[in-house]
Amino acid sequence: MFLFPRKAGLTREEFFDHYLQVHAPLGLELTRTMRRYTVNLHDLDDAAPEGVDAFTETWTDSVASFMSVDESFATPEDAQRLMNDHNSFIGDPYFAYAVEERTAKGSGERRPSGARSDGTKTIVMATDDAARDAVVQAAVARGDVTDVVENRVAQVVMPGSPDAAAFVLVWSHDDVADVLSAVDGATAYAVSEYVQK
Repeated sequence: MFLFPRKAGLTREEFFDHYLQVHAPLGLELTRTMRRYTVNLHDLDDAAPEGVDAFTETWTDSVASFMSVDESFATPEDAQRLMNDHNSFIGDPYFAYAVEERTAKGSGERRPSGARSDGTKTIVMATDDAARDAVVQAAVARGDVTDVVENRVAQVVMPGSPDAAAFVLVWSHDDVADVLSAVDGATAYAVSEYVQK
């Protein structure tokens, strides 16, 4: 799970357009160790943690392989090409976590790749286990919630990343961000989901 801010001087629209039209396709073309890839754009006016504009999910068999230039890319030039693009629109600092995924409600089926997914998706950042459990229970109990996926933080990948015990992903028919933010130790963000792979 990556939390990315936009580079200073870029509008949200410029950041979103570049991410979806340039960077995501380039990542799909060049990165060999991604099994799945989803970009979640935080496109509302409320403030995300530390100015985060995108919550990006990548699935890989090994974090070490994904972070390795030799394993993740066919050539060092491919790695440099992707990082040059990354640095052109993503600001500092950005944060990364290795997470373990568990479906708490729903089928666990992935949405189709391509355009924005239907419905509403909320990403909840829980700072401790009690908050994580309370968010999962509250989301599962709601009739308007179709899917709940719990991503427990197994490792902080980028030093300096904010404390987080889990990222709980909630798909629903209605906006539930305010309800889930009411849980002590949890902050919820409504996002637009774009499944890339």
